[in-house]
Amino acid sequence: MLLIENPQEFAKYFPGFVPRPLPGPGQGGAGASPPEFEDVLWSALSGAGGAVAMTSLNPSFDSGEFWSSYHLVSRAPASQYDILRRVIAERRDLPGHVVCLALAGDAFHGQHGRNWEARAGNLHLSVGLRCDLDARDIGLALTMLPAVAVMDALTQWDDALRGSSDLGIKWVNDILAGGRKLGGVLSSVRSQEGRITSAVLGIGLNVALAPEVPPTPFTPGVTALKDHLRLPQDGLTKVLTHLLNALAERFGELERQGPGPLLRAYRSFSLVLGRECEIRPDGPSDGPVRRGRVTAIGPDLALTLSDGPDPITSGRLILQDH
Repeated sequence: MLLIENPQEFAKYFPGFVPRPLPGPGQGGAGASPPEFEDVLWSALSGAGGAVAMTSLNPSFDSGEFWSSYHLVSRAPASQYDILRRVIAERRDLPGHVVCLALAGDAFHGQHGRNWEARAGNLHLSVGLRCDLDARDIGLALTMLPAVAVMDALTQWDDALRGSSDLGIKWVNDILAGGRKLGGVLSSVRSQEGRITSAVLGIGLNVALAPEVPPTPFTPGVTALKDHLRLPQDGLTKVLTHLLNALAERFGELERQGPGPLLRAYRSFSLVLGRECEIRPDGPSDGPVRRGRVTAIGPDLALTLSDGPDPITSGRLILQDH
């Protein structure tokens, strides 16, 4: 099931995507109503009351039966990630695996509420995953999953990206290319009686545009995929399709095999292992600045540095030797 309020606008950025109305009550057309959860989520995401027509997916856009519903809006009134988390908390039930995609939007953010500029031509994706996972066994695997899925999608899609030593994950949740920020991910989970019942993952990826962001020691520069390869006309569609497939595959792997494969993949994609770095506390009273070479990433994503045995579980990282 797909909900969309402006197919023509989406077609500008996803060429070849032509939604087809599902039969509604009576003679068919745009009259079918979505189930209650999707209706509530759609109203929050679109900023409008009521439901819109359900449509079927163009084959080039579809990524299989894993995803139960797609919600596509031209401009989200607030962070899709926050909206999806709120609706799941209020409804207390996620009926399936849900995709939320916006061309642009307001109040999008990264880790710790840091602003993320959402511009048409880039990818702004949040997904809700219905889970039944043992919280003790899974650990921080769902924190790793979106970053690993982004790397899977990019390296499987393009040979040049697959062979790039400059493309990878900067601890904890940034995607870098050529030393500049290409994207970022977020994750959160809900649990009950020791079981993880749902997860929300947020992914922002600069595809066609690199926003103008003042450089900082933590983010020396920003880049977009177009700076590293020749994007085809349907580049955004291909990125999205590969990413949705990667998310589905990695989640299935997590259910079957536990967090081991994800941790190994996260380490293999890491840009910080073996590198000199500086880690500053998130706040003024969170501890000292640490410097050294990263020698290990633990199952809880804690970093071990060459300057001491105590692992580091939080902070902001600066690569020293790039």
